Amino acid sequence: MKICAVICEFNPFHYGHLKCLEDAKEKSGADAIMCIMGGNFSQRGEAMVVNKHVRARIAIENGADIVVQIPTAYACSSAEIFALAGVKIANSFDKITHLAFGVETKKPEILTELAHFFLNEPKEFKSAIKKHLAEGNSLVVSRQKALEDMAMVDKINLSEITEAVNILGKPNNILAIEYLKALIKTNSKIVPIFIDRSESTYNSTKINGKNTSAMAIRARLYKKGIRSVKKFMPESAYRILKEEIKTFGLPNADIFNDLCMYVAKTKSPTEIKEYFDVVEGLENRIAEYSKQTKDLNEFLINVKTKRYTYARLKRIMLSMLLNIKAETVNAIYEIDKLPYIKVLAFRGGNKELLKNVNANTNLVIRISNVPKKKSGLSLDLSLLEDRANQVYNMLLSNQKEVPEYTPDIYTTSTKI
Repeated sequence: MKICAVICEFNPFHYGHLKCLEDAKEKSGADAIMCIMGGNFSQRGEAMVVNKHVRARIAIENGADIVVQIPTAYACSSAEIFALAGVKIANSFDKITHLAFGVETKKPEILTELAHFFLNEPKEFKSAIKKHLAEGNSLVVSRQKALEDMAMVDKINLSEITEAVNILGKPNNILAIEYLKALIKTNSKIVPIFIDRSESTYNSTKINGKNTSAMAIRARLYKKGIRSVKKFMPESAYRILKEEIKTFGLPNADIFNDLCMYVAKTKSPTEIKEYFDVVEGLENRIAEYSKQTKDLNEFLINVKTKRYTYARLKRIMLSMLLNIKAETVNAIYEIDKLPYIKVLAFRGGNKELLKNVNANTNLVIRISNVPKKKSGLSLDLSLLEDRANQVYNMLLSNQKEVPEYTPDIYTTSTKI
């Protein structure tokens, strides 16, 4: 059996995601699709519109055969961490032969060139990045400017420098480069599959028919309600999403904002410094501005600079709320495999699937698969999932009662 992996969030699932799964299976020639999906909070540091089990079910209904989870510590981190964790999960399965991901360029070969370059950055390039960061630019802009600097003095060997600079300005491309870096860095045998999304509107808030982005759908969903997004989603995805929102409601942004501000106001700079991506005095800036406002959005606007982007700051705030320490996040660089992989859902009709899906770590499908003695990173990750579940449940407006508390790792996978 050959399996093609797709690293994803599906927040929410739309026609672009459906096409990605269809293209992944066709281009890879795989027998099955495995989605490696984020949990209840996104890489942007926000609550997902519906929980991970519902999104896993939607994925199965729309072409996936099995859905496993990226631990929250890594799913809510930088693009590099998100990609590295996803690839290391994929590497854990012998039957995964391909990894499919979207790109916003007609020349994906340049993505591979950039991946190799970034894995072996010359000193001059690193110095150029530091210079542009010091000028107040974000990391994305600093990399673009540094690349142009290197080209001017013939210190870089890329087939098309202009296209390379343009590539670094597109979110899908940045993530694609991180996937390629992770595959190279881990000496993976997995073959990358490039899915053309150059016509997509990733991160756009504009409505564009079946090419409408997840961000635009989320904005419309919160502003106009579930019926307003029906035409942007496959029928089954819309039906499941509608029922879930009718029952539990959407995550309440005001409650989330208040929780984040409470944590920011009660942490000292020394404590704030323990969280991933808090560098060079940012802890003082967070502590100072948190005392000047009660509103999270106003707080983020005050703290934000060209260097400290809005998304980065939201991830830091979420890390503080869920108590995701830098030590736990950085562990992904040190380990070859995760201590366990949680299966969220699988296609029950595919009888050969579970027989052929074996991981080189604990694959948690039912209670009997749970590691008997959890310690170190395994314990940190499982406790973190419990915290993430509890906080997410607090955000659901229509949920009158707190669900029976069951540790995440002890919940069985959904057979669909």
